[in-house]
Amino acid sequence: MNGFSPATRSPPVWVVGINYHYGVVMDLDKVLVELGQCGRFQITNYILICLPIMFNAMFTLTFVFTAGDVAYRCKVPECDTVDPEYAPEWLPHAVPYQENTHGKEVASRCFRFAAKRSNETGGDSCPKSLFSNHTITCKEWVFDPQEASIASEFQLTCGDQWKSTIAGTVNSMGQFVGLPITGIISDRVGRKTALVSALCLTSIMGLCRSLAWNYESFLLFEFLDPMVGGGVYSSSFVLGMELVGPDKRSLGATIISVFYSVGEATLGAIALALRQWRHILRAIYIPALFFISYFWLIPESVRWLVSQGRMADAGDIIRLAARTNGVTLSDGTLNKLELRPLVGQEEQGKSPEKLSGSVLRRVISSKILLLRFINCCFCWLTNTFVFFGLALNSVSVSGNKYSNFMLVALIELPAYVITYFTMNKFGRRSSLAVSLAASGLYMDHTRLVLFLLGKMAITLSFTVIYVFTAEMFPTPLRHSVISTSCMVGRIGSIVAPQTPLLAEYMESLPLLLFGGMSLLSGALALFFPETLGTKLPDTVEEAENIGKTRRQDVT
Repeated sequence: MNGFSPATRSPPVWVVGINYHYGVVMDLDKVLVELGQCGRFQITNYILICLPIMFNAMFTLTFVFTAGDVAYRCKVPECDTVDPEYAPEWLPHAVPYQENTHGKEVASRCFRFAAKRSNETGGDSCPKSLFSNHTITCKEWVFDPQEASIASEFQLTCGDQWKSTIAGTVNSMGQFVGLPITGIISDRVGRKTALVSALCLTSIMGLCRSLAWNYESFLLFEFLDPMVGGGVYSSSFVLGMELVGPDKRSLGATIISVFYSVGEATLGAIALALRQWRHILRAIYIPALFFISYFWLIPESVRWLVSQGRMADAGDIIRLAARTNGVTLSDGTLNKLELRPLVGQEEQGKSPEKLSGSVLRRVISSKILLLRFINCCFCWLTNTFVFFGLALNSVSVSGNKYSNFMLVALIELPAYVITYFTMNKFGRRSSLAVSLAASGLYMDHTRLVLFLLGKMAITLSFTVIYVFTAEMFPTPLRHSVISTSCMVGRIGSIVAPQTPLLAEYMESLPLLLFGGMSLLSGALALFFPETLGTKLPDTVEEAENIGKTRRQDVT
């Protein structure tokens, strides 16, 4: 007899596959409520956690400017000097003009008029009589000196222009590979370790990218950067969700999303100020090296520490939070912090890796959680697919591309405000279903208003799906599930750039595909359990029971 007879032992609490037995079970959500769900400790650390979110937005979207399209024209050897002017007065004589997507007449990029004879007067004078009406393919180009990207530096023009556009796909592929790795590290080694390691490594890769010596080396670091740092957002998000109380999670998710939009707008401002791709990268990645200090500045997730049986470390952080918030913990909570788990004999000696595997096997063997996970992955795939689909098949807005980029980023802010209220008023499930369906119904690339409504709807959906996924799965695998779902979602961003090819068979086919997937995902979202007001599940059993009761008391 081991002292715990079936009639006398306390109910088991499954944490990372270990059968722990406590005299009294500590409910972390109730402890957070006692500490103050949004006290000085939480606010300070939440701001620190949100700063990497800002930088992650810039990391993720730098390719928009570093590999973006720049203005260029054919070089005319008969007229251009050694240091050619981009828009000389004689250009219409030598290069045919054509209408661009904004209806503006611009010089052809890939063709010029053939010369009848050599120019004896030099570049200052280049008469129309020098050229015939016959066009020939350009062999050299002149770039607008006001900005520089890899297109201008590595001569990615005309037939090679696809090499610039593929940078975004390579970036998504890097995230596809890196996200599940970060999730595994986070669940096994710790949230803080995963976050700080990703930040440091991605800073190094970004700086290496700014030193790329040719196109191939740029593409290599464009892949490695998101591969090692793609989990920054999910790591920060999980840390944030596990830091605040149950009633503040919607607000916390909204704040994280706001920081991301601010990061996007900041990237646009930096690109506008510098306009040189190497300088842009260094301006973003050098300050990010500061995040190595986070090893000492931010605490580990208490929820993760408890899931690993590290009660002493968790207790130290809870006491620190209480002192910082000016809160005196109750005797009952203090007594629970002194408890140590008694491990079932059948689980003693297991490594964290094996214990995490135990929970993973239980999730896979659970029909409820397995179907929930598959549904999550499809919703994530739809989110990214439709988001990029809207961008690729929408109206091309004329004007300054830098200010447009900043405005499009900031227009997401109203969506986040709406998300906060809808998640708390109508719940996660209804918010996700309606926003996904709405993004499909607003799929019309010929009307700017409908495009903006669709953009707001899919932005709302992105915010909800992050919160929803975090609230539906147990602590030991929470980050792994989010990272794997993100990874599946990245398939959408990889495939979406190719969908315009479908328009060759039927013009509306890409839009029908985007709209159909949105409506289907909106319907499938109704099969999720509602998590509004529930405590974050720490065990497989708690995750399975979500939705079986209307609301779990956490006060």
